[in-house]
Amino acid sequence: MHSGWAAVAEVDWSRLFHAYGVASDTPAHLRALTGDDEDAREEALDHLWSAVIHQGTPWSVTPPAALVVAGLLADLGSAEPASDSISAAAGFQAKPLRGSMLRFLAAVAEAAEPDTAEEEIRAVAYPEDREDEIDTALEAILAGDEGAWGDESIDAIMARVVLDIRAIAPVLLGSAIACLDDPDLRVRADAVGAVGALALVPGAIASTDDLVVRLEQAADQAKDHNERCAIVLTLGEVGATPRAFLTDPHPAVRACAALAPTLADDDAATQEILTALRNPTEADSWLDDHPRQLSGFLRFALVAAAVQRAKSFDELLPSALAIASMTSHWTVESDWGPLLAAAFPVPVGEPPILTDAQRIYLQALVANDKVWDPVMGNPVPWFQRIGLSYDRDSCRNLLSIA
Repeated sequence: MHSGWAAVAEVDWSRLFHAYGVASDTPAHLRALTGDDEDAREEALDHLWSAVIHQGTPWSVTPPAALVVAGLLADLGSAEPASDSISAAAGFQAKPLRGSMLRFLAAVAEAAEPDTAEEEIRAVAYPEDREDEIDTALEAILAGDEGAWGDESIDAIMARVVLDIRAIAPVLLGSAIACLDDPDLRVRADAVGAVGALALVPGAIASTDDLVVRLEQAADQAKDHNERCAIVLTLGEVGATPRAFLTDPHPAVRACAALAPTLADDDAATQEILTALRNPTEADSWLDDHPRQLSGFLRFALVAAAVQRAKSFDELLPSALAIASMTSHWTVESDWGPLLAAAFPVPVGEPPILTDAQRIYLQALVANDKVWDPVMGNPVPWFQRIGLSYDRDSCRNLLSIA
């Protein structure tokens, strides 16, 4: 299978749909990506991110559009700066179009539901004795019938889209790998993200051995710690063991290496995570760029790993206290809440008895004004889970008697 326009020469775009209707307009947008009209290029990027992929949802036009985008990565025009309308309105500096296209391919990969078994998707995609209903539903979609989306046959149509993405993943991956040598650091970073996402799609790659070697070489040649971190996170994501990077000169690289699932039982990796968390504000400042694998601040990923790996809350306590001193109610789901659950694996009973570590951590939370807001609901379940109320005075009282 090829990429680019040759791969979709026989595609009837009028028989495909995107988030806003029939996809007859998609080819013109794809051609505009590498054209000379900057306004048309901006509209084309908007089309990719709002119509071809819409808030993570793929449509029947997504697979052929992705094949075209993968082929355009080698076009000289893809090195030109470009922005979507939202980035332009926000005043962000335009980045190479190639990077935007690689991020799009990463989103396509994530839409392939890599954690869902193939058999499960096929069962939804091809139910017995339902082809006529599925054909009718498709015709209704193409006719613009909004009511068609309430038909359960839509599940089959959308599941087939997922299977189509999986079928082209090897081609998309090959195109992304070729960008790992791009002269622009920003493009290389986006290529690493796309490679990691695509490699996780079932069937995209028979063995990750060669890919791991390629990524390790890229890490050794990386220009700065931001680039190395992105690569090291991808190594961990594809199942490699980046133990060698636990001794990297930069603490961000060491921390990102330590996050690799294959190092979950490695004491040195766990200590690297705990060490980083003892100064969470500094850890959050290490990365100038935001790797695809990290959702929010670096400390969020570090806390999640620390809670899973630490042998006891006593081991977590120094890091937990550092978090408690700088956090707020806004991030309860990602930092101090999981640590609270780790501190209290069993709900507080009657009479209340606290361990020294529990008392010290709860005291640290009580001391932080930003943790407490009576109108905020997110912290409430975390306290209910451990048998306490999300009430500062109540916790103070508990500390005075327990």
